[in-house]
Formats: sequence, C-alpha cells, structure tokens
Amino acid sequence: MTNWPYRIPFDLHKELEARPVTDWESALRVWAKHHRLKLKIQWYPQLSRTISDLQSRRYTAKSQDHWMAIKEWLERHDVLAPDNLPGWPEPDTVRY
Repeated sequence: MTNWPYRIPFDLHKELEARPVTDWESALRVWAKHHRLKLKIQWYPQLSRTISDLQSRRYTAKSQDHWMAIKEWLERHDVLAPDNLPGWPEPDTVRY
C-alpha cells in the first residue's frame, strides 16, 4: 500500500468525466469496487456534503477538485491506497 497521490488517479478521472457532474457517487463506487477498497456507507454523508459545497460554488468543480475532497475523506477514514493505481499516460512527444 502507498500514500494517496495528489493528482487524481487516471481511472477515477475517466469515470468522473464519463458521467454527469451530479453522478460522482456512482463513479466513486465503481472505482472503489474495481480497486477493492472497503468504504463504509456511513462515511458517504460527510463526503456528499463536501461535494455539494464544491458544486454550489461560482466556478464549476473539476475532477481534480472532486479528487482532493475524496482523497481527504479517504485519508480521514484511514483507507490505504492500493499499489496498483494507474498513472496518467505519458504525453506524446513531438520531435522536429
């Protein structure tokens, strides 16, 4: 197990981007199940309030904003990060 990264895991980013902004909880559940994370249902109301606060602000919350709230929530509940979190793909390098 490793520490949670500051940058959103690529697979969670894809899950969040594939759904409407209001469907973040389904994306989180699918992602957590894929990584075999043990998340208790009693924990969700706290995260739901935090995400609702993000969505009520003047600017549109991005996936990274959601991730920082989720990361803090996971750490608060002592959920350890799995070793196999996928990283971001390397950008194509342009050669001249």
